[in-house]
Amino acid sequence: MITKEQHEYRVLFSKIAAIALLVAVIPIWPYFFYQALKLVVFGAAAFSAYLYHKEKKKGWMLTMIGIAIVFNPINPLYFGHFLWSIVDLVVAWLFYSSPKEK
Repeated sequence: MITKEQHEYRVLFSKIAAIALLVAVIPIWPYFFYQALKLVVFGAAAFSAYLYHKEKKKGWMLTMIGIAIVFNPINPLYFGHFLWSIVDLVVAWLFYSSPKEK
């Protein structure tokens, strides 16, 4: 079981990651923004995966692990901007639609 505070942090981090992913679709940002985006999304996904594990929500846990793998900052994946835009939109939707109730 997770605490109310952990739940609130997960919701907050999910919202921040979703907004950052939606902003990243606009192709006007310097490369540093995309590096920071990977750190933010990776951190939010890893934290969420941990909490979903504690809540025994296996489907969401595996989804967040997959997102963390795609956005990992240590061994990055290289896609074109168009493909990253699609990935960003899908992942933003996943963060937005992840369970908000405790």
